Amino acid sequence: NIYPYIIMSDYVIIIPSYNKANDFKKYTYKMITEYKLQSKCLLLIQSDKDEKDYKEMFPDIKQQRTPQGYYESVNFMTNKLPKDKLIVKMDDDVSSLKRLSGNKLVKVQDLNKVFTDAFKELKEKKLTLAGFYMIQNAEYMSKLPTISYDLRFIQGAIYCYINKKIKLIKNGKADYVFTIDNYILSGGVVRYNHLGMRYRFESGNEKSDDIKYIEKNYDKYISRVIKHKGGSTSLLLKKNP
Repeated sequence: NIYPYIIMSDYVIIIPSYNKANDFKKYTYKMITEYKLQSKCLLLIQSDKDEKDYKEMFPDIKQQRTPQGYYESVNFMTNKLPKDKLIVKMDDDVSSLKRLSGNKLVKVQDLNKVFTDAFKELKEKKLTLAGFYMIQNAEYMSKLPTISYDLRFIQGAIYCYINKKIKLIKNGKADYVFTIDNYILSGGVVRYNHLGMRYRFESGNEKSDDIKYIEKNYDKYISRVIKHKGGSTSLLLKKNP
């Protein structure tokens, strides 16, 4: 058994946020308070000003001071938390998770259960990363299996992982690399295709060399690169490389 004595409810939610207290309040904080998950959360704080501001605005959420930078703060926690710790990583601009019910989307009733079920699934299948469908679109979601275990993209706005000390690379395509690295380690990733997330998409995180790095190092996992207007790209992964 590769995960001895793990209690599924014993997870921590890490939330990197930098100079965005108002956004956090409007999005992720609103969602976690709705599901009463504040006690599970740890805000990754990267400056003195944020420490003060977030403490005043969110006295019900613990803070952890980390190095500055999005990837740096998440990697600091991966490093600091014990191996095999159950971690939910959540960005500060997530507004909802919805479930496909028939042909429409309904709000998830119990977010804690979604996370504990995901960790249970990971443990049973001996996998290390679980995520959700990257948009809320009933039509797209209905064409997919409820849960998949092959190589499919795990969007970084919310995911659940068992800490195997895999670092996020500093790259606009870090989520793809993290997905593939977990796939390489454990032979699959769990994706809940009938649970879709909503978050605020920010473009402009991608540099021209980002895609080159992936094509060079992860070529055998990529089926094609899709170029979008405005210069951004997305990748189609090979389901069974």
